[in-house]
Amino acid sequence: MDTKNIIGFQSYEEAQAFLYKAIDYEKLISYQYNASTFNLDRMVRMLEYVRNPHRAFPSVHITGTKGKGSTSIMIATLLEHAGLKTGLFTSPHLVDLKERIQIDHQNISEDDFTDNLNELRPYIQHLLETSPSASPTFFEILTAVCMLYFKKKHIDMAVLEVGLGGRLDSTNVVIPQVSIITNIGFDHTAILGNTLSSIAYEKAGIIKQGVPVISAVEDPEALAVIEKVCKEKGATLYLLGRDIWIEEIRGVDGNGIAFYKHSQSSMNNPPRSPFRKGGRFVSSLFNKGEVNTFDKGGVAKEVRGVVCKIKTWRRTYDSIFLPLIGTHQAKNCALALGALEILQDQGGVSITDETIRDALMQMHCPARIEIIGKDPLIILDYAHTVDSMRFLKNTLLENFKYNKLLLILGLAQDKDLDNILQEIVTVSDLIMVTKSKNPRAALPQELYQRVERLCGKQAKIFHTTQDAIVAAKQIASQDDLICITGSAYVAGEAMQVLKATTDFSGGLERRQVRNVATNLHE
Repeated sequence: MDTKNIIGFQSYEEAQAFLYKAIDYEKLISYQYNASTFNLDRMVRMLEYVRNPHRAFPSVHITGTKGKGSTSIMIATLLEHAGLKTGLFTSPHLVDLKERIQIDHQNISEDDFTDNLNELRPYIQHLLETSPSASPTFFEILTAVCMLYFKKKHIDMAVLEVGLGGRLDSTNVVIPQVSIITNIGFDHTAILGNTLSSIAYEKAGIIKQGVPVISAVEDPEALAVIEKVCKEKGATLYLLGRDIWIEEIRGVDGNGIAFYKHSQSSMNNPPRSPFRKGGRFVSSLFNKGEVNTFDKGGVAKEVRGVVCKIKTWRRTYDSIFLPLIGTHQAKNCALALGALEILQDQGGVSITDETIRDALMQMHCPARIEIIGKDPLIILDYAHTVDSMRFLKNTLLENFKYNKLLLILGLAQDKDLDNILQEIVTVSDLIMVTKSKNPRAALPQELYQRVERLCGKQAKIFHTTQDAIVAAKQIASQDDLICITGSAYVAGEAMQVLKATTDFSGGLERRQVRNVATNLHE
């Protein structure tokens, strides 16, 4: 391969422009999902060119329909606090491309990004000139940059989030210490299949010979696929609800006062619940209009997060505080703690109970039911599936009291639009449909028509996220709640408008979380 005439990038902007010229499936509306478009051999050859950097460090590999991003951040946070130099690879980014590649919660620098892409450029350029159809995609190049960067920085452990599916994803070149499948639901059905078993087959593609697996999958059809693959691969499977249990979850305010509680119950339940001994979620501790933790504006005072009690096959974690809103985060935490125990058993990690609690209480998951504004309260979440929108709706109803709900919604056109809309628009007082700048975004006019057909409500149309936010803030009273949701791209644009942080370690101040953690009440 002749590389003598290839000049390196002179700036980060130049390197970024080169990357964005590659095929980017995150922006394409439709494409074939097969071993040609998603080619692991192509990824392997590119990594061979830079001497297989992915073999230089151990890793945790995570896939799932929802929750994989939050779980990845939790595991990376725990490993970092255990003293390991920890790499984190996630997608998509919210504001800055460099968010996707982090070490100890610090984004890759522009210089490091440029230098590592420069090292890959001769190989990529050669393919572009000799065999364009065999040239790597945007995500493949980004994955290779990540692996190369992690190797050069001598990380102790990498946490790698799958981009799409699992079986053919470019991250699936690693042999991890543990694989995690958070759950299986309907998303990317035109690509991964329209049955839970077909989607599970793609996700189960990350399972490796003899590598333990942790999962929160509940659907029997999907679980059967995962169990079959684990048996074939000789991989031990740890399940939420069988080997890991959530025994209690409490929503707590800024004073550590519980304003709802979910715990075990003797009532009838599905065959396998994440709650031990067939337990199930029970109702809130309060009834509407009977809450003393709300201020005169009707908004929950300093809503801080959840406290959970989690039991694994080895031990019990009591009073774990997560500065995250929503009971679903307890499931993600249970998976993260299970993964941590496997890593401890393998001898690569040592961490105390106090450090575990300290780590989790300081974590930050941007745009996951996140409060990014007050007076009026503004909630940001990038729910984009039927299940995640249902979680968002239930969390809003359970955690906040407000006069009116103003919904700013932008969805991708390849999503299950009608069912997603039905989950959230029925509880919204004002619906403001918009679109992100991503080419896959559904047109506001289409969302408007669907809302009217589904529930008889008339939405307001805004052609940019910024326009919708400006209008909502002008309309809303202090007692209202503005919820911005529908996609990571809408969330990212909202964060830029509202100047919110994407720092994964930028959660509550230590003083604040210590106050909550030391003043917990039933």
